[in-house]
Amino acid sequence: MEVRKSLVVNATPLETRIALLENGQLCELFLERTMNKSQVGDVYKGRVAKLLPGMQSAFVNIGGVKDGFLYLDDPVVQRLGADLAAEEEADEAASEELPPPPPPLPPLKEGEETLVQVVKDPIGSKGPRLSRHLSFPGRFLVFMPGIDHIGISRKITDPEERERLRELIRSHVEPGEGFIVRTAAIGEKDEDLVGDVVFLRQLWQGIKAKAETVPAPGLVWQDLRLLQKVMRDIFREEVSTFWVDDDTAHREVVSFVENIHPEWSSRVKRFTSDLPIFEAFGIESEIDSARQPKVFLKHGGSIVLNQTEALVSVDVNTGKFVGKKDLEETVYLTNLEAIPEIVRQLRLRNLGGIVVIDFIDMVDPLHREEVLGRLQEELKRDRNHARAGGISEFGLVELTRKRTGPSLERQLTQPCPACNGAGRTQSPETSLLKAYRELVRLGERLRGADIRLTLHPELSAALHQEAREGLLQLARLLGARVSWIERADTPRYAVIMDLQIPGQGSATA
Repeated sequence: MEVRKSLVVNATPLETRIALLENGQLCELFLERTMNKSQVGDVYKGRVAKLLPGMQSAFVNIGGVKDGFLYLDDPVVQRLGADLAAEEEADEAASEELPPPPPPLPPLKEGEETLVQVVKDPIGSKGPRLSRHLSFPGRFLVFMPGIDHIGISRKITDPEERERLRELIRSHVEPGEGFIVRTAAIGEKDEDLVGDVVFLRQLWQGIKAKAETVPAPGLVWQDLRLLQKVMRDIFREEVSTFWVDDDTAHREVVSFVENIHPEWSSRVKRFTSDLPIFEAFGIESEIDSARQPKVFLKHGGSIVLNQTEALVSVDVNTGKFVGKKDLEETVYLTNLEAIPEIVRQLRLRNLGGIVVIDFIDMVDPLHREEVLGRLQEELKRDRNHARAGGISEFGLVELTRKRTGPSLERQLTQPCPACNGAGRTQSPETSLLKAYRELVRLGERLRGADIRLTLHPELSAALHQEAREGLLQLARLLGARVSWIERADTPRYAVIMDLQIPGQGSATA
């Protein structure tokens, strides 16, 4: 069945949210908040804070709250890109021959300065993961300074096209340069591919020059913003529409498309309805559902997803589904129906690492093979590299899925202080942004209104000044008067809005 893909962008001064829909269903969600931006791909001039010889690693101060963790002998071949889509991972993107190991980097000493790139954002109590082997994705290529190698994505299967791309890039590389040709390069003009080589080379030269002047610890180069990354990595031929609800973001997307693929211009659409864009597409309710462990299937079955520090567990249940024949048939059909939803939920919730799926026990070996084959086929839709093992005698399937950052739950929530972290509650940023979106939804109805925002002192202290000012600025733009009140008897993680609207009386949101 053909998959219809569309991108939906909700952009505000405080947050950008981008949804990838497949046949109208939310499959992936990307978030960027001004008060908590991802550092992945950013390059820092760090200072070695502590060496750990027994682990061949070090902690490096890059200027953040937590020191970054650096493996001294970083397996660059296994990592490749700080911000690469999974289709370009080393085991997918490299050509059949493995690239040679990079030349050994000089040993580090405590207090020494070194250039590093963030490859994983901080998660929980862990600081960012760092690498000294840098990589820079372009639209068609990934540049890896210091590695003499040209790799071709394995998703480029035409032998003639692979050879054309390899020879073209080989004729333009310089010593000490490595490139991976991305899937997006298929059929592209020679001059566009060479332009990517030149652009990435100049980018690296500029980073090296700036690194000479930046004091350590300090930021040398910041990777693209979320909208730019999505345009570069996801807006491809198969994306039929690109909806945007903000004038500035819309102009940016239109400019990008007109420069790269002008024939796609008609796909970019400005959303102008009074209804918030994520409500209009049914995305907001899907996000709320994705924070619940239980997901119901169409015919009465269900799956339950639980994330722990060690792994993600997925339990399949028949629930109300009783089937039409015997128990084995009911179990088999429930397992089959669960597979697309399991994969969609892993993508939507951004769950990675080890995933254990507890399918309902099947007796028929043909049914077991069919379920495993269907799972492996469905995983091909996932941009993140995922690989499933066999079904155990207990009906368990273990799969690994590449982690690309914190899960959706951990982006939206934080450990609950009332139960010492056993549960999770909304993060301060999520609480504030919910209030922000409610003001946007009310829009012109707030003209002349008095808005009183009441919140717990702990929540107030945790909010960044720019986030607070963004909320107040929006209210002023809407012609409303705002007051900000702290009260200790307010729920810790809620922003309570009392509205006095002319001619309509008072309301609480």
